[in-house]
Formats: sequence, C-alpha cells, structure tokens
Amino acid sequence: MNRALALNPKLTEAWVYRGAAWFDKQDYSRAIANFDEALRLNPRLADAYVNRGVARLMQGGLAEAEADFARSQELGGTLKPEAERLWREVKERRAPR
Repeated sequence: MNRALALNPKLTEAWVYRGAAWFDKQDYSRAIANFDEALRLNPRLADAYVNRGVARLMQGGLAEAEADFARSQELGGTLKPEAERLWREVKERRAPR
C-alpha cells in the first residue's frame, strides 16, 4: 500500500487497505488516521466508516464508533457480523447495572 500511495496519494482504496493492515496489527491510531484520509478523499465510503468505527470502538470511543456506524448506514453500508457482535458486547459492558 505504501508504494501505491507514493505513486498516487489520492487512491482511496489504498488508504482503506492500509488502515485495515494497521488495524490487524492492533495499531488503531494509525488505522483511524488512514481511514480518516480515505474519508477526506471520498466522504461517501460506507465501509471506511464501518472500519473506522470498529477501530474507534477498540480504543474505547463508543460515541465516535456509534456516529461512524450511523453514517455508514446512511450511505447504505452494513455492519459485518463480527463488527456487530463486538458492538453489542461493548455496549453491554458499558450499560449501567
């Protein structure tokens, strides 16, 4: 991805894929930064909102994740089953008892 972005820094898919690679390495801050750049270039990328939302969720940003998930749905995106499961688990853990 680095080489692709060096050749064309406006390649939104490369930003998303590189964000996913950082996510897989559990470097959520870098993942979010890459998803941010993809969304700056194309604010209608529903999947980038989902990916950024999951990364924010992993950092404890429940409100930010919720906003990203809502924006993704507005654009016609859907949560993957793994993301939906994680979202439910985090919300349940944070619910007042």
